Amino acid sequence: MQDAIKVRPARTTEIATLAKLVETRLPDMMSGNNWADNIEARLASLVPDQALLVATRGSRLAGMIALDIDHHRIVACYLDPENASPTTPKELFRNVEKVALIFGIRTLFGVARRRVSGFMKSLGYEITPGTSPEADTVEISKNLLAEADEELIRIIEHCDRLGIPENYGAVHRMPLVRDATELVEAGRDIFNREQRLMPPAADAWARMKVAAANAGIDLQLVSAYRSIGYQTNILKKKLGEGQSLKRILRVSAPPGYSEHHSGRAIDLTTHGCKPLEEDFAKTRAYDWLRANARFFGFRESYPKNNRHQLAWEPWHWYYFKT
Repeated sequence: MQDAIKVRPARTTEIATLAKLVETRLPDMMSGNNWADNIEARLASLVPDQALLVATRGSRLAGMIALDIDHHRIVACYLDPENASPTTPKELFRNVEKVALIFGIRTLFGVARRRVSGFMKSLGYEITPGTSPEADTVEISKNLLAEADEELIRIIEHCDRLGIPENYGAVHRMPLVRDATELVEAGRDIFNREQRLMPPAADAWARMKVAAANAGIDLQLVSAYRSIGYQTNILKKKLGEGQSLKRILRVSAPPGYSEHHSGRAIDLTTHGCKPLEEDFAKTRAYDWLRANARFFGFRESYPKNNRHQLAWEPWHWYYFKT
């Protein structure tokens, strides 16, 4: 029985091999998009956002596809004739479209060989002929919202009504986050409000708080799960107070882009520290978290000079284990 084809994000250890493959097999796809100068570095830059996908059959490469999030374009697609199955290209495009959509990309573009125009149409892509009738390639584009589920469309509509730029997710490398479907009580916050988290995150937070206390560290909960509707109301309230959207987005994520929707994020403080302030980074509690939080499955989402181009939030920690 043949191994089934699996599509997954590429690993850092595979970049050199994939770069050589692109350079030798897809030189025309790299030309004219400023990728040809350093293909390996360009491909490596896609890994953190899972924008470089590979199809494998067992340990063998069956195909790959690369997404340029900034320009909303598929910049490379390759199929290995010996290992790819008839469904491999469809699976690669289906998965890369999912990645594009979670970054808020509404229309996906690319270039394809003229001979596969029929196949691209079958996937829902519109075909625009090249400038020359003799050209071997055509421009392709697809409206991703046409196949998006109702929840994702609802999130995007919330953002549109608030005036959030369409490219917010792509610019900040912030994926859309759906509301958590299963939540449990995670204890009371500093305002005596009951907070909720997804079960594994709640358990990890409880264990981390006890471990910190045993080390003489006082960790206090400021916020945990927040729904998309709640986040929408936060922005509406600030806009109603006359704050500019630009100012609001410096400190508040748009609805759908907050990790708090997932039920995995917690905001923390400690005794004697004003909540949600950078001064938390000067406390023993922050030092303890930096040294120990990872053992409980938490990471600091927005450290200094983070790649999301967001303000430093030393108080914000995210449960990353699956």
